[in-house]
Amino acid sequence: MMACPYCIKHKWVNKFRGNDLKLEKEPSPKEVIEAIKNPKKYNEVIFCGYGDALIKLDTVKEISIWIKDNGGKIRINTAGLANRYYGKNILPKLKGLVDAVSISLNGSTPKEHNEINNPMFKEESFYEIINFAKEAKRYISEVAISAVEFPGFDVSKVEKIAKETGVKFRARPYLDNE
Repeated sequence: MMACPYCIKHKWVNKFRGNDLKLEKEPSPKEVIEAIKNPKKYNEVIFCGYGDALIKLDTVKEISIWIKDNGGKIRINTAGLANRYYGKNILPKLKGLVDAVSISLNGSTPKEHNEINNPMFKEESFYEIINFAKEAKRYISEVAISAVEFPGFDVSKVEKIAKETGVKFRARPYLDNE
């Protein structure tokens, strides 16, 4: 839903800290569950990656049900555009399954957000993300807006938006090619 030029998938040719992040194929829910084995051994299982996990809502739900049934906690990192993508509010489907959601907002105005992130829904994306955060509070106990601290970007403006929206803020470090 975004084409963020600062994303590690563009910077490190699918390698990060010695790990190859490119998959040969999309894993099935069963394969993900088998890889997790015991969700209680993790502080939380995070749905995150090259794109927005919520595009695969049914897969996220299936895996999340298993994680919750086995005592795990779940966080989703998202672009916050799933409601717009599906044309309906998908957040009720996550109630009771997702413990936390982190919504990426790298821009403090619609124009800046559009220029930095190249979102699918252009400048409308900015308001969609803020509305998603507001709505998420009704269904998910911990909601945060995050922003990457890349050079020349003032994350304090996004922090102000998070506070005005009534959610937490988390600055994410800009990871240069290590």
